[in-house]
Amino acid sequence: RAIRDALIGLLGGLVLTAAASAPALAQAPGHEPGMHGGMGRPHGELWLMIRSANLTPEQQAKVRAILSAHRSSARPLIEQLRAAQQELGAKLLAPGAVQTGDIQPLLLRISQLRDSLALDSAQAVLEVRAVLTPEQLARAAQTRERLKQLREEMRQLTQPAHP
Repeated sequence: RAIRDALIGLLGGLVLTAAASAPALAQAPGHEPGMHGGMGRPHGELWLMIRSANLTPEQQAKVRAILSAHRSSARPLIEQLRAAQQELGAKLLAPGAVQTGDIQPLLLRISQLRDSLALDSAQAVLEVRAVLTPEQLARAAQTRERLKQLREEMRQLTQPAHP
């Protein structure tokens, strides 16, 4: 259950990171320069994969609209999740005894909110995916594989040497 929740959180984080950087999603040489929208440099694996797909201007507009809509629908869920997590933290650090039953309703609420965010995130990814051509999907998959290889190389480089 904890691993599933962590994976859901990771998926949600990836998509929400991409959603937060929607104005810059397809920034590439030769495209209009003002697409960052003052949001700074975007981050995230999903953003890199979409960027590698070399979206057309029409696709850029569609992706921006999709991510904007999902960012709007995710915002209240994120706020509710943050509030529930803060409430959980306050209960756990409050003076006196705390039993599992005291926090179980909050844990359930947090899990439900994460599930809702994961579903919204997955829907956003599916909608963005539908905008891409098979060739663009293949390029995005290649980028994802290369990122995986680079992470493995970095992990190996940072491992302590064994004599």
